[in-house]
Amino acid sequence: MPEKEKGSGAPSTSGKEEKGDKEIQIRLKTELTEYSVEDTPFSVPFSIDPKGLNSLVKNLLASSCDSVPEFDWICYNDLVRGKLSEHLASREDVSTESVLVLEYVEKCSAPAPDTVANHDDWVSSCRLNGDLVLTGCYDNTVNIWSTQGEKKLVIPGHEGPVKAVDWIECTDRGGIFVSASHDQKLNIYTWNRQQNSIENINTCKGHERSVECVSVSPNKKHFISGSFDSMVKVWGATPSSQDDPSENNDGDGSQEAKKPRPSASKPVTRTPLQTLAGHKEAVSGVAWRSNEELVSVSWDHTVKIWELELGGLKSELVANKALFSVAVGGESGQQLLVGGAERSIRMYDPKAGNDVKAAFTAH
Repeated sequence: MPEKEKGSGAPSTSGKEEKGDKEIQIRLKTELTEYSVEDTPFSVPFSIDPKGLNSLVKNLLASSCDSVPEFDWICYNDLVRGKLSEHLASREDVSTESVLVLEYVEKCSAPAPDTVANHDDWVSSCRLNGDLVLTGCYDNTVNIWSTQGEKKLVIPGHEGPVKAVDWIECTDRGGIFVSASHDQKLNIYTWNRQQNSIENINTCKGHERSVECVSVSPNKKHFISGSFDSMVKVWGATPSSQDDPSENNDGDGSQEAKKPRPSASKPVTRTPLQTLAGHKEAVSGVAWRSNEELVSVSWDHTVKIWELELGGLKSELVANKALFSVAVGGESGQQLLVGGAERSIRMYDPKAGNDVKAAFTAH
């Protein structure tokens, strides 16, 4: 087979060419106008790496640019981290006979933290509200920090690792928040900022296994939790030193007298307002799309959308592998970002069904 014709005037690259290494034709593309090169195919070793590609661009720009930065290289929407041949090894739709388009962007330095807040064990969750940061830790504690890294308070309220936290309310006077734990409970706390004191107002019981995730509704009236027992549960978010009225409802609309709180030191136990059953494995992530609609993801490979008014399932999406987390964005929460065992972040539009709108793969 005749040797491929090299692009005219193409300089040699510094990528190490292995003995007997075949060549591939590439076309270089960038949105950086000042560092753009001629739109001409170049023949390079198939084993070329980012260092070699950077040398190629620097040689091409030597006469027009005094200083050329380092670049990151993108091929088929993925960063090229090693040899080009290794990057393409798993792709069956790539032919060395065709011209491969490589895009390059200016390489950025890795971000450096402004402040560091050290914990005694793994940090499982983190929520920001104004100038305060709420964290959950595997040492069974909930921690309140300032955004400057100052530890405000350590709260040892659980009997197992804290898996999730979320703010219910945060003001100049203090805050209200909820924590979920491996001990199968969720605790509602009130924090007095001036006195830097904490009180566990309510303990929410109802899950039969570790509680993995929690999310507070936009109107702050409810929060939802997901557990290894495969259930999603809905709870009232308003702290109460007396039993919930819903727990004392006798069924005909009347309510019994509220039971007073047993003591100042013992939190009042609360039960869920609703239980949403349907997942077959652990529920690993929950989020709200609106005050009446929520979404959950599970190890059973599904994304489920629920309606509180109906008290049941509205729609379902099916992924290829176990799912670990979910976030909601866009107007009316129409976009879902889902993370899972596929080592990628996937964007779904529930109206479009199981079709993935976009995939972000860098992990």
